[in-house]
Amino acid sequence: MDGLNNHPGIADPHPIPKIPAQSATPTGISAGRAIAVADKEKTSLLDLSPLPFSIIFRYLKLRDIHRLQQVCTHLNDAVKEDKALAKAWYRQFPSHHQYQLRATIMTKNESQLRGWLQSFTNDQALVDSLTNRQQKSIYSPALLYFTKSKLMSDCEKFNLVSKSTIYEKAMINSAALSADGHHLVTASKDNKANIYGHTMDGSWELKAIISHKDSVLSCAFSTDSLHVVTTSRDGTARIYGLGCDESWQFKASITHNLPIISAIFSTDGRHLLAKDMFDSEQIHSRKADESWKFTVAFSSFTFVQPTTLSNDGYHMVTSRCYDKGIIYSYKIDGSREIKGTIPDFSHVISASLSSDGHHLVTADTDHRARIYGKEADGSWLRKIIIQFKDRVRSATFSADSHHVLIASKDGMVRIYGQKSKGSWERKVTIYHKRGLQSATFSPDSRHVVTAGSDGTSKIIGQKTDGSWLEKGSISHDDTVLSATFSADGSHVVTASKDGTVKITELQSSDSLFAVTE
Repeated sequence: MDGLNNHPGIADPHPIPKIPAQSATPTGISAGRAIAVADKEKTSLLDLSPLPFSIIFRYLKLRDIHRLQQVCTHLNDAVKEDKALAKAWYRQFPSHHQYQLRATIMTKNESQLRGWLQSFTNDQALVDSLTNRQQKSIYSPALLYFTKSKLMSDCEKFNLVSKSTIYEKAMINSAALSADGHHLVTASKDNKANIYGHTMDGSWELKAIISHKDSVLSCAFSTDSLHVVTTSRDGTARIYGLGCDESWQFKASITHNLPIISAIFSTDGRHLLAKDMFDSEQIHSRKADESWKFTVAFSSFTFVQPTTLSNDGYHMVTSRCYDKGIIYSYKIDGSREIKGTIPDFSHVISASLSSDGHHLVTADTDHRARIYGKEADGSWLRKIIIQFKDRVRSATFSADSHHVLIASKDGMVRIYGQKSKGSWERKVTIYHKRGLQSATFSPDSRHVVTAGSDGTSKIIGQKTDGSWLEKGSISHDDTVLSATFSADGSHVVTASKDGTVKITELQSSDSLFAVTE
């Protein structure tokens, strides 16, 4: 299994060599691992060849590599030569998120990849170098995303370029763009979900209509862009697949006793998790003949809405006994394992577990959000209580687990960041004139987009110094009901009560320069 991408079937290009045991050798501790050094009159990092450097970098965190880079010119050159910063940044994400990022990059041809990079740099030598790597190295997704992410972070304000506006007759509850950017699906109050295809002239053409018996609440594409799922108040979820003739065909219908509020595909597209309004969940799996079968159901007072479903399962927090929350790790086959118990769980509306499994944030009925941390002995300890003036609508972690995004009905968005000793500090507060519908992180965890009741969608970005600021705002004529980033982070898709969906590209408004590590 590759130390960078964590994908089965990809050989590690630099396997870690087995070192024979040394007698009476001095030892040290680095990143929690013991290191044995053979007897030698003079031994230093300067004596190491590039391969041992690469192995050492693999065990260091991003901040540690940043510090190592500042020690001397030799180490700085070694970090750059190995692309160690990009790899360490990429390793922060869980394997299923790395899979999604990699899949998104692989859908782009050379022209699309160049356009993706050139929106934030005019350094043709850099663009040429990165596009030439696309198919040649398993490390290319890390380097490409790291470079684009840093270029976007360096930009103080975004130039927001309207690419398209889609008009529908009814209120649009949500909209989603496929990972390859070729299709868009909308979920509308008129009981329909519409699938649009991107044409050669840049317009969007209606390709299929998915009908329900009540309002369509959500819609989502699979990672490979070949399937779409819609959910409705009528208690059904419908799955459609893209055929060889580029038409969308009905594949399956899933039924609950209550309105289905959301459904998500696993990263490999072979499983689907559907959740109804009372938190009962069902997993359905795709068979070899492309039909779908019911796999398992979970019926409990669940307070976690998973945003991703890995190929083997997901985590769930339930409230079971004496106002305590129990964290379960669920497998696709329905088996589960208790991972811990959260105290003081009586007021919880929803909860989110960080991808590294070390932190949990709750949205509570008392207008508060609480962040818990996992201790060395396996227990969970409350780290901070965050007070708002109104109900907390959502509280989620970034994919890299370093930040928490909290949105309140009072129109306030707060981002908290984790400090080195495990405590949390407020990074920024962004206000809307009226309430908030949602707030979502970008795939690279460095940007946030909000959906406001004041008809605006604000884009908040992290600068290279770690601070956060508002970088742009998208306007609608009525409440923005959903706002999400495209899979590659280059576009924002907003859906509004005014019956429109806007696709907006993020570009640099500053002078375009090359990125440097």
